[in-house]
Amino acid sequence: MLRYAIAVFLILTLSACAGLGLGIDNRRVQDAFDTGKARLEQRARAGEITWVQAATQTRELDKDFARRTDLDTTWKFDQDDEEYHAYCIALAERLDRKKISFAEFDAERLQRFNEIQARRQSLNNQQRIIQSTQSSGSVGGQGVACFKKHEWSSGFNKNCVYSCLGSEAVRTIRATELCPLSIVR
Repeated sequence: MLRYAIAVFLILTLSACAGLGLGIDNRRVQDAFDTGKARLEQRARAGEITWVQAATQTRELDKDFARRTDLDTTWKFDQDDEEYHAYCIALAERLDRKKISFAEFDAERLQRFNEIQARRQSLNNQQRIIQSTQSSGSVGGQGVACFKKHEWSSGFNKNCVYSCLGSEAVRTIRATELCPLSIVR
């Protein structure tokens, strides 16, 4: 009886939360998207549709899930998604023309996906650092947060190059030290 009461309570609570942007349906949406994408790729492998058609329809499927208002999800379609899908369509065109193999197609789109994810994570980290720097008041409202781009060694020194809101800054340290991931200039 207690289990039944708990189950009813959970069902009522979860249904009351629908539409609040909590992402309750995220897993269901991801599974449905993955299934739809797999079906399109299966049709392309069977020769029923071209790979360009499969990639284009996959992009539309992604957009459709982002537009749905009947699901409580954080699913979105943004410029990163557009970039990824445009790249996949261009790759699919090369696959249709037999310029690349399916293995190359699959590896290149996975690589692009990972690059976009890494860039997004880096930007999120930069925003968190900026927000924490601004909220902590450690720079007294002065200075610009700069983020490490790359580094190179020269003799006993290491040059750390930073991106500072469109300009570059270089900080020289000992070759045995690590470049800080961010600086305030």
